[in-house]
Amino acid sequence: MQNPPGTTGHGWLIKVSSRTARPAPAACPSHLRTAVRPLLTADPPVPFRPAPREEFGFGPLFAAMDLWEHERWPLRRVIDELRETRGVFRGRGAPVHPALLAWTVHTLERYAAARAQEQQTASASGLPRTEPVRLGWTARTGRQAAADARGARQYEHTTWGRQYSSSDGSVRDLWIPSLGQAKRDRAAAEKAAIAHVMANGVPSPRRRRGAEPPASATSGGRGADRVRVFDFGCADGSITLLLDWGRAEVAERFAAHAAPAFHQAATGAGTRPGVSCVECKAISRCTALPRTPHLWDGTPTVPTRRRRSLSAWDLRLYGECPAQYHLVRQLHLNDLTPENDGARRGRAVDAWLNDQHAARPLRGCRDLPVPEEPVIAAEFGLAAQQAREVTRMLDAHRALCPLNGIGAEEQVLVQHRVTAYIPELDVVVLAVPDLLSTYRGRWIWRETKTSSSPLWEGSSLLHSYPQLALAVLLFSAGALGSDPNRSWIELEHLREGRGDSRLERIDPGRPENVAEARAVIAGLAQPLLDDTTYEPRTGRHCHGCQARTWCGPGSVYTADHPQHPEPPRQAENTRSFHV
Repeated sequence: MQNPPGTTGHGWLIKVSSRTARPAPAACPSHLRTAVRPLLTADPPVPFRPAPREEFGFGPLFAAMDLWEHERWPLRRVIDELRETRGVFRGRGAPVHPALLAWTVHTLERYAAARAQEQQTASASGLPRTEPVRLGWTARTGRQAAADARGARQYEHTTWGRQYSSSDGSVRDLWIPSLGQAKRDRAAAEKAAIAHVMANGVPSPRRRRGAEPPASATSGGRGADRVRVFDFGCADGSITLLLDWGRAEVAERFAAHAAPAFHQAATGAGTRPGVSCVECKAISRCTALPRTPHLWDGTPTVPTRRRRSLSAWDLRLYGECPAQYHLVRQLHLNDLTPENDGARRGRAVDAWLNDQHAARPLRGCRDLPVPEEPVIAAEFGLAAQQAREVTRMLDAHRALCPLNGIGAEEQVLVQHRVTAYIPELDVVVLAVPDLLSTYRGRWIWRETKTSSSPLWEGSSLLHSYPQLALAVLLFSAGALGSDPNRSWIELEHLREGRGDSRLERIDPGRPENVAEARAVIAGLAQPLLDDTTYEPRTGRHCHGCQARTWCGPGSVYTADHPQHPEPPRQAENTRSFHV
């Protein structure tokens, strides 16, 4: 089988993890096809580029668990070692952010307590104790002389988590940490893939990147008779038993769910630019990914960093606090801080509008009935006052809907991902407008925002809403494949008061708008791309930060500045398109 353009090496080995079986509608088929072939590499090659901070949140935690479970260190000694070395055990890994170090200690203590409690429960029910397994389980077929229809001669299956086995090997447990609460369930294909490795895999040493596996199949006797998988919530210590299966059930579920998912990953065709581009080996020759050099005239970082993605949401979080960006966006820490009322209201409005705009045949919202408040409250779990605000905003939207009077020949894309690549920065730009639609061959980019306050006239729209500035640049660079002079960008600003909602329009073809947008994005993006420490910057945003529990300065700020409701800001003047 011929290598995909932009790659070199060999495709005869297919190696899949249980995560590969997880449904991923936004994933690129070409990326998945190359990702499961570890002996394929990028052409031209991409050198290893170390990160200035640890970017794998579980890295320090698993290193600490190794000392506790495999080296038999007392938990207190492991924690002392964590703090003394700041998470860099014996020179291992990149420096750890102080908040990630605090999260690691917090999670390790919760995990140890949860694991001990579960083992007591299991013993009381007659199950044997399970002990830590040092090497990861791998299920591997023998290498064949001829390739099969997928071009493969050998297959490997792996999974991830903390592994345990009874002394006779009849019972195996796997604990999978989740960053927030324990997941109540996982996809059927993913569970089947995990169970297959647990039942049939053997402990195997890790290989260096690019090394070939042994030609022989793994064999470990009859394998486990019973496999159990637990999901562990790092934020609250919660536990979910995801599966408890025997060998026959494992085989049946693997054939029904995991095998088809793996086949799709190994043989998928076509491209879908998006998040997959960040890790894709074939990016150098991908013709589906728009190239937008010098999108905002950014400067490459020194030293060069690994490929990253950048979105308006990244810019917003970093602008508030660099630590928040690193901890929440890069490491995905989550202390289960509930969303504020405004965010929950906005999600409800977005979800309702998305459903209406995605309906076929195409239709506008002008003549559609507004849902009743009890319906909104029940569907989105809102209080009566929030539901009232949502219905009033949806009522205001009816006159502003971009699909009012739309023709059947027009295109409508709801929450469509727009992707572009800046080669000199090695940055993938990601944007997801609320709505993209055409009007007589012109593209209209619509962003909808809900607010209890009027638009602030002390700053331009592009400064207030960086996603609008990013939209201007993407249009100007041709990332949407349309003439910016025949397109426009709209901000729909919804408020609950009658006559208070507004529609603002921006022309991406005007040079002054492009210049302003470039200055806005450059001012936000360059510090983010250059940052190597992600220091905290305290402020009102600390109250809603999902990593505040482990951030010392943020915790001090919220204790010293209790949150109080603020009066709405008053607009200094008015704009067009009042409703």
